[in-house]
Amino acid sequence: MQDKLLQLFILPYAGGSIAAFKRLTDLLDERIDVVTVEYAGRGTRAKEPLAQSIESLIDDATEYCKKRRKVDIPFAVMGYSMGSVLAYEILARKALEGEIKHLFISAEVSPKDRSLELRKIVNPTEERVLERARKLGGLDERMLKNKRFADIYIKPMLSDYMLFFEYRFSDYQEKLIVDTTFFYCEKDTALADVQKWNELIEGHFDFHELGENHFFINQCYEEMAKVINTTLDHKAEVLL
Repeated sequence: MQDKLLQLFILPYAGGSIAAFKRLTDLLDERIDVVTVEYAGRGTRAKEPLAQSIESLIDDATEYCKKRRKVDIPFAVMGYSMGSVLAYEILARKALEGEIKHLFISAEVSPKDRSLELRKIVNPTEERVLERARKLGGLDERMLKNKRFADIYIKPMLSDYMLFFEYRFSDYQEKLIVDTTFFYCEKDTALADVQKWNELIEGHFDFHELGENHFFINQCYEEMAKVINTTLDHKAEVLL
C-alpha cells in the first residue's frame, strides 16, 4: 500500500453526496488520502436526520473532517458551491489540526458576498429553491415525478438550500494564509466576483474557467482532477 502524503477534504454542494464526486475522486493520485464529506441525511448517512440549522450543518461537516484527520500528514481542502463556504468556515475557525497546503474553491463567490446576497431573500419557499436549482442546471425534472428519487435527492437539496439562506458572514479579522485554486464558470460566477475572495484569503491564486453552468463538475471532472493532481503533486514533492 502506497504511503499517503496529503489528505484532501472535499465538501460537496447543496444536496450533494460522496457519490456525486466519485468520477472526480476516482481520478485523483493514489498518494492523496481523499475524504469526501457525507452530510447527514444522504448517501452512507441516509438514516441520520438532516441538519436543522446552518450552524449545525457547519458543525457536522467539521466533526466529520476532524474524526478523519491524520495529523501526521498535511492537508488540503476543496469546496464546491455551498461546500466552499463551509470550507472557509472550517478553516477560518482553525478547526483542523496540522499544516494546510492548498485550498480549492469551486463555483462560489466569497462568503462575504454570498451573505449579502442571501440577506436580500426574505421567507424563501421550496418553489423558489427549486427554481434556483433549475437556473443553476442542477435539477433533473424527472426526479420530481418519482417519489422515491425525490426523497433521496430532492429532499436533502431542499434542506441544504433552505439552511444556506440562513448563512450570515462573520468577520474573523484574520485572512486565511493559503495558496488557492479557483474553478469557475463565467456564465455562472463571473471572474470579477470570484476574485473578491482576495478580501478573505492571502496567497498565490490560480483561476480555471470551466464548463457552461454551475455544475461544470459533471462535464469537467477530468480537467478538474488533472489540476488537483498537478497542484498537490507539487506540494507532495516538497515533502519528499
